[in-house]
Amino acid sequence: MSPRVAPATGLQARIATFFARRQYGAEIVESTGIYAQNPRLMYWFVGFNRAVEKPKRVPERLRELAVLKAATVVECEFCMDIGSEYARRTGCSDAQLLALHDAEASGLFDADELLVITYARAMSVTPPEVDDQLVAALRDRYGDRGVLELTHLIAWENGRARTSAALDIGAGGFSEGKACAIAASNGAVRATVG
Repeated sequence: MSPRVAPATGLQARIATFFARRQYGAEIVESTGIYAQNPRLMYWFVGFNRAVEKPKRVPERLRELAVLKAATVVECEFCMDIGSEYARRTGCSDAQLLALHDAEASGLFDADELLVITYARAMSVTPPEVDDQLVAALRDRYGDRGVLELTHLIAWENGRARTSAALDIGAGGFSEGKACAIAASNGAVRATVG
């Protein structure tokens, strides 16, 4: 699979991919080159990305699970690939990554993890299925600022995932040879067939 927009090759693209490779690894080069086609958007993307991803109220592990769950609902290969790696770095097991599509039934997630996963799913389906009870549970746990932080993070992941999916940016290799979360619909099919 090749992306629908070719990576840029100019000086700005080379500089951007150099810094992206230093921060994230070689797996990020193609997607960075694609974003470098429009330097103005790329710089705003990076700036907003850093602002939204700065942890404050919600623990990092829960933030990464929320992002990964959103990626599985949108079914973005690149986002599931990188998201699985980041979730792994926060201590998620292979079994948890593979069970994310049916987290509650798996018995592998604690109450806080399930709350955040449920919220990420509810925000990411079309139309969204967020209700007052779910937000109240999050507010009780993380306060209004935590709800706002988590909401922006999940919404941002939806934007990133839908952009990558629309541009056909495939997996970067972050989870190559390792467990990787599967698309929500694939998990439902596996659960029905298996």
